[in-house]
Amino acid sequence: MKSTLDSSPHYGFIQLGCLGYIIAIALILGGGQGAYTALKNREPLRMTFKDYHEQRPSAEWVSLSEAQLNLTNSAYVTARTSDKVKEVYIAVEAMGNREDKPAWVLLESDNQELIDLMNQTSAKMNALKSPAEMTPELVQSLFPARQISGLVQFGMESDSKTRDKLAKLDLALEKEFVIIKEGDEPNLMSSLMMLVGGLVVGIFALRERKKEPPPLPQAPNLPPM
Repeated sequence: MKSTLDSSPHYGFIQLGCLGYIIAIALILGGGQGAYTALKNREPLRMTFKDYHEQRPSAEWVSLSEAQLNLTNSAYVTARTSDKVKEVYIAVEAMGNREDKPAWVLLESDNQELIDLMNQTSAKMNALKSPAEMTPELVQSLFPARQISGLVQFGMESDSKTRDKLAKLDLALEKEFVIIKEGDEPNLMSSLMMLVGGLVVGIFALRERKKEPPPLPQAPNLPPM
């Protein structure tokens, strides 16, 4: 005789195994880091990129002026289903810099205007038939000025796989380079909601884990044939 388990969601966390705990830990860590960032960075740190590069402060939310991008020291990410560029990583330098040094800061951006600029500049460079065709205007277009605003990635936001891939590319980067996600800002409310949600999920998972599931019905004792 076959018996069926109770399909009630009352024992959902037991049925999910470790998934409930993984979700809780991810929410707690992500929400905790977001709340820490928001409380520590009530306003963005505003300074020139040159000063930021020299002082290397610990602020996570920054707004840097007098900066330029170096399109010759950049990489891009394409969509899985096409060759369309969906994100770019570009070295950031102080305005007017022409020194051939490894970059400390990479700007991560999905800004379509910036992606289009990279594509257009790359097409112009590929169309050159000789170095003599390199005009001053084209050289200048390789180093566009840009206000850098966003969050410095760290902790859970810092994807080690992405960093390893970037480090293996033919880019001039310092060993301990940092990535600034353009346009990101701290969000205390959403971070607190994640944190509370993780705590609730974790507490519920622990409570359900301690409960014993109902015993399976015993097969009846049938008389011998």
